[in-house]
Amino acid sequence: MNLKRLLTGSFLLLAPVIAVQSVKQTNWGPILAAPQARQKGDPNAKVVIVEYSDFQCPMCARIDPTVRQLMDVYKGKTRLIYKYYPLTKIHQNAMNAAHAAECAAAQNEFWPYHDRLFETQAAWAPLQDPTTNFMAIAGEVKLDLSKFSACRADPSRELPIMQDAKEAQDRQVSATPTFFVGDERLVGQVFATDGARTIDREIRQ
Repeated sequence: MNLKRLLTGSFLLLAPVIAVQSVKQTNWGPILAAPQARQKGDPNAKVVIVEYSDFQCPMCARIDPTVRQLMDVYKGKTRLIYKYYPLTKIHQNAMNAAHAAECAAAQNEFWPYHDRLFETQAAWAPLQDPTTNFMAIAGEVKLDLSKFSACRADPSRELPIMQDAKEAQDRQVSATPTFFVGDERLVGQVFATDGARTIDREIRQ
């Protein structure tokens, strides 16, 4: 999904500047620190995969099983970092979904919530108000529902999402999902076709 015509006037350009520490400088710009709750795989892995994604993006949902499969195949050799990039101009529930996922992350259950958001995307994406669906997923993954609701009512919880979106723009991300494996950028279906080859090359280096 191309973003070039979508960013003007969107909330992403209004995101506050948040000081965070760069964990790695790449040819595409710095990768900023991400909480452990949004990382999986070997923390000491040589290969780091950074994914910029939108929970309402159909391609993101379609490719997620491939991402999981590659993480299993390369278990012990890779680490995956998830970065939010909600396309709010075209996906009315993208920010709500990211906010809900961030609240799941606050209870260290980001990945189960992430998986269910993609698995149930067709059900909640067209809704005017997906709150009931998001609460149902929270119940499925055994979140504290009171804390989850309080978190969703807190607008400050959107700051990490806006921070990730700003980073995506700075790194010239123009579509979701976009993956960085080392310094190589793989967009959309290309990750499914070339992901394994790229990971293998990074392992050999």
